[in-house]
This record gives sequence, C-alpha cells and structure tokens, in this order.
Amino acid sequence: MKNHILKKLLCAGTCAAMLLTPAGTAYAAGETSAAAAVEAEINFAKALQLSLYFYDANKCGPGISGGNLEWRGDCHVEDAAVPLKPMGEDFKGTNLSQEFINENKDILDPDGDGTIDVAGGMHDAGDHVKFCLPGSYAASTVGWGYYEFRDAYIDAGQQEHIENILHWMNDYYLKCTYFDDNGDILAFCYQVGEGNIDHNYWNAPELQSEKLLDFARPAYFATVDTPASDMCAGVAASLAVNYLNFKDTEPEYAEQSLNAAIKLYEFAVKTHSETEGNKVTSLGYDGGFYTSSYDYDELAWAAVWLYECTGVYDYIDDIIRVDETISGDMGAHPYTGYLKRIISDTGNCWQNIWVHCWDTVWGGVFAKLAPITNCSRDWYIFRWNLEYWSGMNPNDAANASFVPTVTSHKYFGPDDTLWNSSITAEEIADLPEADGAFLAKTPQGFSMLNEYGSARYDTAAQLCALVYAKETGDMTFANWAEGQMEYIMGNNNIVYKERVEANKKAEADGEELPYSEDELHGSRSFIVGYDLENGACHPHHRAAHGSKTLNMDEPADQTHVLWGALVGGPDSDDAHRDITKDYIYNEVAVDYNAGFTGAAAGLYKYFGKDKGDKPMENFPPSEASMKGEINEFYLEARVVQENEARSQVEVKVYNDTSLPPRYVDNIKCRYFFNVSELFKYGQDIDDVQVDIFYDEEDANTNGVSKATISQPVKWDDNGTYYVEISWKGCEFYGKRVFHFGLIADMDADYKTNWDPTDDYSREGLEISEDTLKLTELIPVYVDNKLVWGKEPAGGASENILWGDADLDEKVGISDVVKVMMYVCNKETYPLEAQGAINADVYNNGDGVFISDALSIQKKVAQVIETLPES
Repeated sequence: MKNHILKKLLCAGTCAAMLLTPAGTAYAAGETSAAAAVEAEINFAKALQLSLYFYDANKCGPGISGGNLEWRGDCHVEDAAVPLKPMGEDFKGTNLSQEFINENKDILDPDGDGTIDVAGGMHDAGDHVKFCLPGSYAASTVGWGYYEFRDAYIDAGQQEHIENILHWMNDYYLKCTYFDDNGDILAFCYQVGEGNIDHNYWNAPELQSEKLLDFARPAYFATVDTPASDMCAGVAASLAVNYLNFKDTEPEYAEQSLNAAIKLYEFAVKTHSETEGNKVTSLGYDGGFYTSSYDYDELAWAAVWLYECTGVYDYIDDIIRVDETISGDMGAHPYTGYLKRIISDTGNCWQNIWVHCWDTVWGGVFAKLAPITNCSRDWYIFRWNLEYWSGMNPNDAANASFVPTVTSHKYFGPDDTLWNSSITAEEIADLPEADGAFLAKTPQGFSMLNEYGSARYDTAAQLCALVYAKETGDMTFANWAEGQMEYIMGNNNIVYKERVEANKKAEADGEELPYSEDELHGSRSFIVGYDLENGACHPHHRAAHGSKTLNMDEPADQTHVLWGALVGGPDSDDAHRDITKDYIYNEVAVDYNAGFTGAAAGLYKYFGKDKGDKPMENFPPSEASMKGEINEFYLEARVVQENEARSQVEVKVYNDTSLPPRYVDNIKCRYFFNVSELFKYGQDIDDVQVDIFYDEEDANTNGVSKATISQPVKWDDNGTYYVEISWKGCEFYGKRVFHFGLIADMDADYKTNWDPTDDYSREGLEISEDTLKLTELIPVYVDNKLVWGKEPAGGASENILWGDADLDEKVGISDVVKVMMYVCNKETYPLEAQGAINADVYNNGDGVFISDALSIQKKVAQVIETLPES
C-alpha cells in the first residue's frame, strides 16, 4: 500500500539534518566505494525504451487489449458508467451535490442514461486508483522530457511509443473536462477510485469487477463548490506541454489541449482560496494518500508552460506578481516583489525545491523560468538546487557563475528589455547560501534524499541537470547525472537484504544457510527487466504479480516482467530488499518513471548516441518465448473413494488466464467412464446414478450460483459415456473444486458389476485424501471449444452437426419440430444420444429446451450464421 510520506522538507530544516556527512567527503559523479567495482551494461537507449513500457502496464480503461503487453487487457470498464448521483456510505457515485447535478445534467449526462463516463487514464502505482497529483505530475514531466529531448526519442526509435503514452494520458484529461455554455470550466473529474477500498484487493486490474466484488470506484469532481485548484493547475500544465509536443504534427488536437489548459488554469486561479495565514483551502480530495500542502507550485508550473505556448507575458506576471507595496526599496526588478511576497506570505514555500516531484514542482518551475526571464536570481536558484544534489566541490560552488550566457533564448521582460542583470550581494542575502551543505550520499556515491523511493527523486534531479546542460552548455551536472544513472543500471554493489534476512531466519531455525557470504551482495539494477539476471524483479505491482489468492506472497515470483519500472531504490547504506510486499524499496508508480524517462532521453542525447547505444530489437519478447507453452486452462483430479459399485472423484479446474487475466463464465469438463460390464448382465445406463458431494462455487456464493453435472451422455457404441460438469454462468478466475460420485445399482441378483478402475478418465489418478494430479484425460472446454486435454477416439463430439436433431445430416425445419416434440414429451418423442448432443445449441451444455428449437429456427431462417448460439 502506498502511504503518504513526509514530503515538505524545507532546506533550512530537515534537509540540513540529512547532511551530517561533511561536504568534503562527498563522492564525485559515478564514484563508488572500493568494494563496489561492479561493471554493468550501460545502454541509455535501452533504458529509454524500457521506461515507456511501464506506462503500458499502468493503462486503465478500454482499448488496452491487444496492445504492447500481452498480459494487460481492458479493465475498470465500469468507469464509463459511474452513477451520476451523490455518493453515499458505499462510495458509489460522485462527490457532486444533487442540486449541481440537476442544474447541469444536460452537460454532464447528455445521453440521459444516469451515468458519467470517466474511463481511461492511468493507474497510480501498483494500485488502481487514478490519483490526480501524481498522475498530472507524471503526464507533464513525461511530456517535458519529450519536449526537451525530442530528437533523442526519434533517434532511439521511441517517438511513436512516447506519443502514444502522451495521448493516453492527456486524452483522458480532456475527456474528464466539462465546459459550460460559455466555454468555461464547469467541472473536472480529478480522481476515480478510493484508496482505502482499492488497497484491500491485491489482484490484477482486469479482475477488479464491480459486479463481482461489489467494488466501488467513486468519481471526484472539481467545481466552484468543490474546488481542487492544485489538481486543475497540475493538469493545465500537462495539457500545455501537450500542445507544444503536438502543435506541428496534430494542430487541431494541440489546440484542443491548449484551450483546455488555459481554461483549467483560469479555473484554478478562480477557485484558489486561502486563510489569512496562507493555508490553502481549495485543495482537492485524495483520501490521505497524496495530500498537497498548497497549490502555489502547480499554479506556477502551469503558468510557465502557458507562457511557452502563447508568449503572453501575463502568465509570467502571475508567477512574479509585482507588488510595489511589498517590494519597496528592493529595486525595480519585477521578480523582487514576487520573491518578497513568497518569503513574507507563504512561509518560504518556494524554497522547497528539494527536487521536482509530484508534491512540489518548484524545481521544474525554476528550470523553465530561468531561461525565460534570464534573470540572475532564477539562474541562481536553478543551479543551486543542482549543486545541492550533485555535491560539487565547495570551492567550485563558491566561484561558479550563476548567470550563464544564453544565446538560444530571446525572452524579454514587460518593458522589452532582456533580463540579464547581475546578481547583487543584497539579493544573494535573500537566497540560500552555496555553503557546501550538500545532499548526503550513500557510501557508493548515490545521492540520497529520502529512502522512500530514492531512485525516483534522483532521476528527477537528473532530468533537471540535463535540461540545465541543454540550456547552458555546462556539462557539470550532466556528468553527475550520468554516474547516478549508471548506479541505477547496476554499476553498484548492493546488499541484498532479502537474502541477509533469509540467512538470519535459517540460522534462528537451526537450518543450513541458503546463501553464502558472496551471494549476499552484488550488482542490482533498479530498472525492472534491464538486467533479468541481477535486477530487481519483485515490484510492488498487482498486475505484474498476478496473484489468484489476493495474497502478495502468492506466487513467490512475479507472473510477468514489469518492463521498465523504476523501483523505489536503495537505502542510505546501499542496501535493497527485493520482495513484492515491500512498498518502500520496491514501490513503482507513474511519478517514479516520469523523471526517469526524460533523464534517460537526455543521457542518450549527450552520452549514449555517440557511443552507439541501441534499443532492443523485437521487444518485448512474447510470454511464450520466455516461459514455453502456456496453459491458461487445465485440470487436476483425485479419486476420493472407489469400489465395484461406485467411484467418487474430485476435480479442480483452473482458469489460469494471464494474457490477459479474465473471468470466464462458460467452463466445463467431461469425465469419461465405461459401463460395458453392466451391459453384460442386462443392465443399462439408467442404472448409473450421479451424485454431488461438494461444489465450491455453491459454497463461495452462498447458493447464488452453482455448478451443474449432467446425466450420463453416450460417447460411443462400446459402453463409453461421460458426465459433463459445467460452470455455465459462474464467472470466476482461479480454480473451482467439484466432488461428484458415479454409483452403479445392483443387478437382479443383487450384485454390482461395474469396474471403474479401467475408465478412460480414471487412468493415472490416485486414491488420495488430498493429493490431486494433473490429468489430460478429463478434458476442459471454454465456450464449447476444447482448451485442455484430449477426448477418447471415435466419440460423438467428432460427429456433431449442430442443429441436426433428427440425424438426417442436415439442418432444417424438421429439426425444429423434432426438438419441440421432444420438449413436450420426452418419453413419447425421445432423441437419440447424438441427436440430443446436436440439438443442445443454445447455452450449450445445459440440455435440450424450447430455446434450442428457437436457435435452430433462427439458423434455418438465416437470422444467425452459426450454431451453437450463446
């Protein structure tokens, strides 16, 4: 479960406490301890390629099936029909008032079906809520990386993929935006799902069915009555970047994005509210999982991108906010007034640029604002944060130029003069000092901001460093980023905490240690799938894990490779625990990969392209090529009891679908047996009784749905029959157990004559109290198609002509009449065994009824093309 963490670490407080290591002992970019000389593959094109596939894994809604990942399919399709009503205690519906719904129903529900469509978008992490702050941060930051390093994506062959991801993210935000008759924002859906509900279900998103699990996914809307100024501003930023990325290739789509971005920004400004103590009171709901402290940074993030889109300087003024009554004698520079206002009015929140992340995007704001204003102070802030991260030599920091020469930008201030003033001592006094107080490093040189998702923060800082290199030509921080990414790729010597703990447990239990000393540490990539041998491979992700028991420990290993996911990362001691349930070390999320994707593109541009880095070919590999033959349906069985009069058998049928996982409601299996011994003593098939001893479906659903078992059906003329166990209408995933008995009556001499041990489906099974064996001799069918096992030769199913009830080898109106007569009086107008099989064409497997006659009639009349009919 993803928990809210302490995020707002101010530079003057917590960050300083993290810097107890003297600055002089900080490791240089890429430097490791003496024990960490472990070589790893360094391929920035491969990292970039992989990073995008994580977003394929986190897609939500329709349109996923058949995409880049075989194991992901359409999910949460119920989001397309959220009840348009105020939610109650069951969390079904919306946060909208009934009054608001009544006043705006024509806009919210134009087709009048009483629902609202908010399907699509991205799941947050390993869970399936669509949270807005991390989602909009991810969308804007992934878009930012593409905007800055578009040529890298093209050169690495990733343009189509990145544009697909950006479309998926931003198309969803456009869909969730509702305009009034004046073209202004009426409502914006910023969250779908409820964390405290969603986190109770550890299963794949395709299986989170509201119908089956009574699973609520409420929709939360920003309106003038229920504001979410932080959420709306964050989405405005993403849509603004989206305009820039598509304005030359998809101009109409880009204009749609820009219009929504402008309107959402205006709406965020309009609905922003705060107390006299500057506590923002217009923040959106998040259930306690992604609580924002304020919206100033998101508003600035949107404004800086809207200026990039439009060239309208009012957006920069919104950030700067000239206030002559505050600026006083601090000078005429417009930024001075804003700085003073932020310092005096918002508790130095702008200084909280510890890193560009979902909760504080000041780092990104200043990375864009500096080249726009070309102002000394903005460049100072941008560079200072990178020095803090990289831990550059204090003497170099003291003598560094904070006013880089920028010739590629021609941004002007309100008075059409270029902002390139020199920074004064008085102005520096208002800013953090470059005093050697740098971010702490691990012993191997990894910049460690916070152990909860350390790699996500590091890669976001890398992205900012590479943008700085692009804007200034100064490669100081790009070189640092290169070394940090190499560490993440596996150029490290990590303590494998899961192995250390396994040894400790074995020692405590008096058992042999499973790992030697040399196996307790080594190289580890924190990019899933980058190094399949040594990399992290147990991400905290439901879809990839593939549990059928709602248990993080089952299965022990992931069902699928979560290609490209950046896991949480190491701790401050260069240690990591690679287990699924550890959401500190192994969390993955859309915000984790956001900076990573852009950083990989920048590193490919500056370091990878010239050395020949290439993406992997024929990627991703098929599941079958990695695992061999995949059986999505199969069956195990055991003999519970057996003698010359009876056979009790327990079958366990598996729906093990994973490509993608799905509920199936038409599974059946057939148990074949031979009663030729009975015929020798004048008995017939009517002397065999069929009993049910246990039905797991019945037990699980309290009788709401049940499996059924047929009476014996003739298979051939040699005494072979079968009983068919059907889970028709029983939607399930995983397994179902069914225990049945075949009991032979005594003959006229009170003898039993049946020998069940030579039956076709009995072969290979054992009499056991609890051990079931995999068997192919009890075949399994889905939607009337054989999907597992094999049938006896020469059977009736090999001769089926669907609809041919009278066995004249054609289907016509006579078959309709034959079935109707049989239904009216089975004793007077019986069907041959093969005729009964042929006639069972509607909901095949449930017997012959009037509905089967109607289906045959529709086939004769060419209303339907094929039989059987579902």
